[in-house]
Amino acid sequence: MKLVFVTYYIGIDEEVRGLLRECGVASFTHWKQVTGRLSCGVPRGGTHTWPGYNTALQAVLQEETAAKLTEAILAYNAAQRGDERIDAYFLEIHSAIRAADEFGDAGQ
Repeated sequence: MKLVFVTYYIGIDEEVRGLLRECGVASFTHWKQVTGRLSCGVPRGGTHTWPGYNTALQAVLQEETAAKLTEAILAYNAAQRGDERIDAYFLEIHSAIRAADEFGDAGQ
């Protein structure tokens, strides 16, 4: 399993959620407004000096889904310019406890 942590400009949230749907990612945690600087953009701090926000999400994925999402993000980023691209970090998960698994409703 993989943990993916994704950050991006809040203005492309719908596009990113579309990528998640296309890749079969049904469960994730989303932080709506985060501040900081992506690898490709200007700082966003929700202030007059650095207006706007980024957003972040994380998901635990099976290897096949992680591979699909990697390819989808690479293709998306290749078609974009400026700071409307996605930073994604994939980490190995050694173990997990999922509430859905305890009750037999995984994927719900």
